[in-house]
Amino acid sequence: MTLLADDTPPWFPLETERLILRDPREEDFDDIHAYAQLDDVVRYMAWGPNTPAMTREVLDRWLSAAGGWPRTEVNLVVEDKAQARVIGSIRLAIQDEVHRTADFGYCFHPDAWGRGIGTEAARAILGAAFGPLNLHRVWATCDVENRGSWGIMEKLGMRREGTFRKHLKPRGAWRDTHLYALLAEEWIG
Repeated sequence: MTLLADDTPPWFPLETERLILRDPREEDFDDIHAYAQLDDVVRYMAWGPNTPAMTREVLDRWLSAAGGWPRTEVNLVVEDKAQARVIGSIRLAIQDEVHRTADFGYCFHPDAWGRGIGTEAARAILGAAFGPLNLHRVWATCDVENRGSWGIMEKLGMRREGTFRKHLKPRGAWRDTHLYALLAEEWIG
């Protein structure tokens, strides 16, 4: 079951000043693997660093899902228009259709860090969430030490609603996680 009827067109690709957020393609493999294999990129993630086989498995899953519509989870690649290459990915997943809530997450190549790329991509996703998807609440989580990620959320007007202590145990050590959220009536675009 999805928020969109079978005859409703997808709400993506999304285009911003510098980016295109779109379904992945087979030819995106090298660009995706270029960042998914980096220790710095996955330091705060529950996955990675990826081997080529792991990236292949993820891309195959995304490509398979991209063939279906409607769907409650959308994984999009983030393409830098000027460079014509994929520099990250972003996901939006409906978590509760009755209460119209979703979560989202993102991951970017270090070349995109500190340039406002994450904020630009996340703003586009939130615009779709509170626009065509008519969601009530969108939330996201990040490792408490991932200042770049929670900085993006705060720039978008999201509020920190709590911290989960010893929430995840990636790579053998318990990590704390911040929860951020935004309501439709708080969204300023």
